[in-house]
Amino acid sequence: MIYSNNVEKICALCRNSTGVTGTEEHLECKLRNEYMPLNGSCDRFEYDIFKKPTRRKRRLDKQYKAEDFKL
Repeated sequence: MIYSNNVEKICALCRNSTGVTGTEEHLECKLRNEYMPLNGSCDRFEYDIFKKPTRRKRRLDKQYKAEDFKL
């Protein structure tokens, strides 16, 4: 869940990490002043809800008619 306390502590979801231009494999940690891997972690982890990837809703391919809802 998004608001759960059981969040996986990885740098990709940390408030203190920022993306590094030119690579998608490492993040820069503001507190440690070093580059960290996406799945790395440390004791200073602070969860940022806005970095959590979201799932998109599936589009309905079938077009329904009014007749489909009649009993």
